[in-house]
Amino acid sequence: MVNIIDKFLQDLKINGTAEKTVMDYSKFLKNINRQKSLEKWDKTDVNKYILEKHNECFAGAQICKVKLKRFFTWAGKSELVSHLNT
Repeated sequence: MVNIIDKFLQDLKINGTAEKTVMDYSKFLKNINRQKSLEKWDKTDVNKYILEKHNECFAGAQICKVKLKRFFTWAGKSELVSHLNT
């Protein structure tokens, strides 16, 4: 069975996203999916992750916000990321 991350990556490829960008999303999403399945994330998980990244590096947090927003919007869960300014 193809999981949600693989479906998202496939969609990126179909829509002409550069291979480097697809690989970047793949690493990012699979890494955070190990902590907790993305299918089970809620708004609290999103906020917690962004705050962790913000403490490491502001620019890194901004990139994570963009990636999370793109993924969750695609997945039909835009309510999890609608509060993020990107």
